[in-house]
Amino acid sequence: MTQYQQPSYNQGPMNQPPAGRDPYGQHRSEQFQYSKRKSAMAITALVLGIVALLTSFLPIINNLSFILGLLGVIFAIIGLVGTMRGKKSGKGIAIAALIITVLSCVIVLATQSMYSAAIDEAITPTISDSAASSSVDSGIDSSGEASTAEADYSIAEETLDTSNEYNAMITGTFTNNTDKDLSYVQISYNIYDADGAQIGNAYANANDVKAGASWKFEASTLCDPSEIDSYERGDVTAW
Repeated sequence: MTQYQQPSYNQGPMNQPPAGRDPYGQHRSEQFQYSKRKSAMAITALVLGIVALLTSFLPIINNLSFILGLLGVIFAIIGLVGTMRGKKSGKGIAIAALIITVLSCVIVLATQSMYSAAIDEAITPTISDSAASSSVDSGIDSSGEASTAEADYSIAEETLDTSNEYNAMITGTFTNNTDKDLSYVQISYNIYDADGAQIGNAYANANDVKAGASWKFEASTLCDPSEIDSYERGDVTAW
């Protein structure tokens, strides 16, 4: 009885890659290959810089703009350092944010300086005065009353009162000759002794002096009344 032998088939894997090569290596490499994320610090700095720049021209509000600008500068620097170290991408964003935030801070400082100058000019006293002096020994009442009808104000009846041994004062009457109310008025005096040396000052101030109204003022000084020999009117501030 003849015994048939079963034919043998090659059981080895077909189309196998050469030994030592991973058929999925390239796929895995592509799968795990991804781009670096944008720097969150750089993006935040850019947003802060844009907001600060847009509001840097607005009075009062630009105080907050300056703070936002400073924060933006800090975030931009942190973001730029991170991108230069290769941890994040977005170097261009960080540089742009740094430029914008610095520019916004500069604009805030410039505009605030301009606004301050404008305010100072607006509240500069609209009334000027020529100084008048008086001597106690002369017994003559010193008056700085304006002699022209165009004067904005007049000061009359100025008298030095030293009857109080603890406190001297200069009294008088201020009249608003304009057709506008004055929100604030201040009158100052320089106080001198017998040698002509200044030993102190006297001040009087009032609010809301109406157009055409008069104000009887008392300018007090802390100088010893016995040392006072004369006085001289200084600045008259009014707006």
